[in-house]
Amino acid sequence: MAYKGIVKGKVVVLEEGMTLPEDTQVEVVPVQAPRPGSPAALLEVWGSDVPDAVWDTVEKAIDELDCTDREHMRQEPHA
Repeated sequence: MAYKGIVKGKVVVLEEGMTLPEDTQVEVVPVQAPRPGSPAALLEVWGSDVPDAVWDTVEKAIDELDCTDREHMRQEPHA
């Protein structure tokens, strides 16, 4: 089972209601929020309950970037 908490000084304070017996050995893995708009951020919400309008916007942006990339490739001379 995983527990969540926050570091205060040199102590990890668990979320309210979570307790562990004294002297329990734990492994602490820092959680870092992905940068907004990064691939990691998109993967974090992939399959989550995101409104259709949001996904429509993401898909539209991907399509536009894809079209721009294809147009750029057509205009560049190939070696």
